[in-house]
Amino acid sequence: MDKIRVYSSKNEIEANCIVLALEEQGIVPHMINKTDSAHAKLFGYIEVYVDNNHQAKAEQVIKDYFK
Repeated sequence: MDKIRVYSSKNEIEANCIVLALEEQGIVPHMINKTDSAHAKLFGYIEVYVDNNHQAKAEQVIKDYFK
């Protein structure tokens, strides 16, 4: 299955919370940390991916998380 990015942030704690919220809903997320540790993580983002067939549900979970 193809993966699609559903969330990105510079805030690692927030990205971890999104991952937990997705897991609670039965979605298996994959987090990739693309920040540059050589520059105090000022550049790049932490990205969260899900299988493309879970995109709609994942986007709703993320939207509900920020309410």
